Amino acid sequence: MSPFPIRPRTRGDVAGVADLLTATHHSDAYPVILLADMEAWAAASDVVAGWVATDPDDGGRVVGHVLLTDAEPGDAATLQWSEATGRAVDELIAVRRLVVHERAHRTGTGAALLQTAVDAAHALGRRPVLDMADNLAAAGRLYQRAGFERIGAYDLDLTEHLRPGDAGFVDDGVVTHHLHVLTWIGPEPPPAT
Repeated sequence: MSPFPIRPRTRGDVAGVADLLTATHHSDAYPVILLADMEAWAAASDVVAGWVATDPDDGGRVVGHVLLTDAEPGDAATLQWSEATGRAVDELIAVRRLVVHERAHRTGTGAALLQTAVDAAHALGRRPVLDMADNLAAAGRLYQRAGFERIGAYDLDLTEHLRPGDAGFVDDGVVTHHLHVLTWIGPEPPPAT
C-alpha cells in the first residue's frame, strides 16, 4: 500500500490532529498521557512547519502528522543534542508529534512524514533532532532507518500533567510519573552548494 497523501498542516487541521493524537494514545501509547486540552497541545505555539497525511477515501480525515519546532534552549534534550552535534541551538530543529493512525501503519506514511520533515529541516540549513519515550520501539526503528542516531536519554517528570485517575496516581494521592526519554540526532544537512 502507498503512503497516504501529505500536505502542509493548516489551522483547520488542529481538531483532526487532536483526534489523531487521542486515537494513537489508545493504540500506540503516544502521547503517553492525554492532556486536558489536546487541541492546544496539537496546535503547538512553537511550530516552524507541520504536515498532515489525510485519507481521501474518508473525507480527508487526518491519519498522520509531524511538526518541526525550534529546539528549546536549556532543556535536557537540547543540551544533549548540542553537545553531540557541536551545533548551536538555533542550528537544530526538533521533529515533534510524528504519529500515524493504526490504519496507516505499514503504508510508508510515517516514513514519508519523517522524510518530509527532514527535507524541510535541511532546506532551512538545520539539523533535525528528536526525542521519544523509550517504550516506542517501532518509532525507534523508523528513526534508525531514516538515518537518526540515538545519543542519550533523560527522565521527564510528567506529574504536573496528570489528573486524578490518570496512570501514575497512587491510593494515598501522591502522584509520581517519570518517563524515560531517548534523544536522537538526525542526518546532517547536505553541504551548501
